[in-house]
Amino acid sequence: MNEVERYIEAATRDNTRRSYQAAIEHFEVDWGGMLPTTSEQVARYLAHYADTLSHSTLRLRLAAIGQWHVSQGFVDPTKSPLVRKVFKGIREVHPARTKQAKPLAIDELAQICDYLEREQHSDDQLTALGATRDKALLLMGFWRGFRGDELCRMMIDHIEFVPTQGMIIYLPRSKSDRTNQGREYRTPALQRLCPVQAYQEWLAISGLSTGPVFRSINRWGQISHESLRPSSIVPLMRKLMAKAGLSNADLYSSHSLRRGFASWATQHQWSLKQLMEYVGWCDAQSALRYIEVSAPFTAEQLQSSGSHVAISPPMINLDIQLNLTRFHDKAPCEKTVRLKLERFVLKAFGGLTIIDDQHYQLQLPVATVEAELDELADELLDRLHSFASDHQCMLEVVISHSQSGQQWD
Repeated sequence: MNEVERYIEAATRDNTRRSYQAAIEHFEVDWGGMLPTTSEQVARYLAHYADTLSHSTLRLRLAAIGQWHVSQGFVDPTKSPLVRKVFKGIREVHPARTKQAKPLAIDELAQICDYLEREQHSDDQLTALGATRDKALLLMGFWRGFRGDELCRMMIDHIEFVPTQGMIIYLPRSKSDRTNQGREYRTPALQRLCPVQAYQEWLAISGLSTGPVFRSINRWGQISHESLRPSSIVPLMRKLMAKAGLSNADLYSSHSLRRGFASWATQHQWSLKQLMEYVGWCDAQSALRYIEVSAPFTAEQLQSSGSHVAISPPMINLDIQLNLTRFHDKAPCEKTVRLKLERFVLKAFGGLTIIDDQHYQLQLPVATVEAELDELADELLDRLHSFASDHQCMLEVVISHSQSGQQWD
């Protein structure tokens, strides 16, 4: 691999590369397709997995197939009217609701930590070692709102203790840090459920002084030199929750820590801006997806208001989050494509509010009823992807309707 190829490969995130490679392998090996392919074959591929794969997975497979064709100089078969029509039909016949991990409430966090503290005092060294590590992982993940991959990338060398305040965790890169500039995360020392104390206990019992923070432990109590894999965090957490007595442990994931903290912060009157800055979200839509909010009023308050209050029907707003990436250096610049996309696609559907480069809000006429939203969102997605493809760009887009909780991607 020469220097140019090395930097081109580095420009694509590992997760994206692995996802696209897996998608191409699935098309060729599992299904038996051949590349380059035709729109008819892609349509048959979609129909074959329509009732077994989620909409987002199918869309990822389409993006991978389309990107392969463009990068190899072939016509993209995924943008044909036939493929779009088949995908629209799949959404109609197999409607799907967006699944989110259950947020971990603060009392549930305390329940798991109480269980782990009892395990820490076990006479079995392996049990005590694992409980100490898991408690540190759980508390640091919750109070900093870290993703599973961020917990796995934490390095002892990048953590600094600040007397009477807590510690500073430096992450060279993360999902939200698209320019790889790195960021420092200040972690507070608390009187109860303290992540700093839990981390110090883990260093003391493990004897670690450098390298990855969280590592696997084998049956003989030997600590690995490598960090935990992100894929191991979810089964580890669910096993902990089941042992601690939490019901429906399978509803939790590593995102439960992030959602749990976001909900806790909201209940304690944190502003959205404070929460975004603390956790590291770049746009409001990402933050709102993690927050569990209560109804602004109760049934009793509605009844007590009587007939003196006239409730006007709200405007229907769609939140749109999109990210454009050029297929190659000769493609039109992303700013130019984005401006045209705003003018010729988004504004054609309704009133448009531009929040930032990746976040928009589309105001639809009051006459638009929720029953029509699926069809409208599907048409908007088709136009956005078609427009981006015509301008040699890859598009990642999520459309959300906060009033109903519906989401399309």
